[in-house]
Amino acid sequence: MSLPRLTDEDIKTEKVLDFQKMHDNCLVDVSMELPPPPVALSIGTYTYKGYEYPIPFGTYGNFSCLVGASKSMKTFLKSALIAGYIGGRSNLYFPDLKGHETEGKYIIDVDTEQSLWHTQRVARRVCDMVGANHELYKPFTTREYDAKERFQYIEWLMMESEYRNNIGLITIDGAADIMDSVNDLDEANKITQGMMNWTTKTNAHLATVLHRNHGSDKPTGHLGSSIMKKAETVAFVTREDDSTKVTPDYCRNYPFSEFYFTLNENHLPHIDESKEFLV
Repeated sequence: MSLPRLTDEDIKTEKVLDFQKMHDNCLVDVSMELPPPPVALSIGTYTYKGYEYPIPFGTYGNFSCLVGASKSMKTFLKSALIAGYIGGRSNLYFPDLKGHETEGKYIIDVDTEQSLWHTQRVARRVCDMVGANHELYKPFTTREYDAKERFQYIEWLMMESEYRNNIGLITIDGAADIMDSVNDLDEANKITQGMMNWTTKTNAHLATVLHRNHGSDKPTGHLGSSIMKKAETVAFVTREDDSTKVTPDYCRNYPFSEFYFTLNENHLPHIDESKEFLV
């Protein structure tokens, strides 16, 4: 039975794939020695066969996610990850967080819900932890735009803007605001596919933030389920009195150790050394 021919109207409205090109691009050569993806951000080290290796929080060309209830200090942890990636004095707050191969790479920080003043305050927190204003750190506020416009803007930032060929780390706080409904399955898959496409083509690491369902240990909606399945690292953030616990619930790599952080007198996050670390 022959397949139906595409009409001119089909060609105008549908994406016509070059399957031979797709075949050549997707074929996996099992005889080729491929290096593991380079670490973008590590959190501690582990020893294997006498050698010490960084524990990846995220690698280049992949994406990760922070999940937590409202006011669980997810954004404070996001600030710590960015500061750790940049370096400077950030090791005074989180000694085990370290960026790798960061020289000359942009750090893009996209906020989707906070006002300009609050977004700037979060960005200044990163600079305070680093100890200086880092010229390659670029924070953005997108509160005034709708979900579709935010999605398209982030895609433009990664794929077409002046930063496109040299992004090391990009954060999206939060992912639910780049779609109209977190419970729309097709839209959720589109967002997750976008993240996989952007990170593959730019070789950046993308870290996003999601809310946890009320009374549940799962991130919100179909979007949460989709991201949890596809992300390289999913870290859960849980508020416990004056401290916040961070756990490596889903990791494709060697998992980092559970840790706690709190805020100092300057409202900057730092490791809570009073808590017992668990491996």
